[in-house]
Amino acid sequence: MKNNKIIARRTSVKNELGMHARPASKIAQIVDSACSDVWVCANSKRVDAASIIDILTLCAVKGTKVVIEIENQEDRMILDQIVSFFETGFGEI
Repeated sequence: MKNNKIIARRTSVKNELGMHARPASKIAQIVDSACSDVWVCANSKRVDAASIIDILTLCAVKGTKVVIEIENQEDRMILDQIVSFFETGFGEI
């Protein structure tokens, strides 16, 4: 039986341009190897992290608080990669 307990980590958007197409694409690429669903939550919305368009609908500008959620313990490394990507300003700072 699969463990459905949500694992979440908080971070924020640190780069000047906020969430735009390039980082959204990179997040979707990271999530592509996930065993289960991964979500990005911000501005009272929860979206599929595998969808570039969904991520862009968050309208996450610099300073936006973000929560990344996974439902499968096996995806913890993916969670860590996404949080690290946010923490480094998407490689733009």
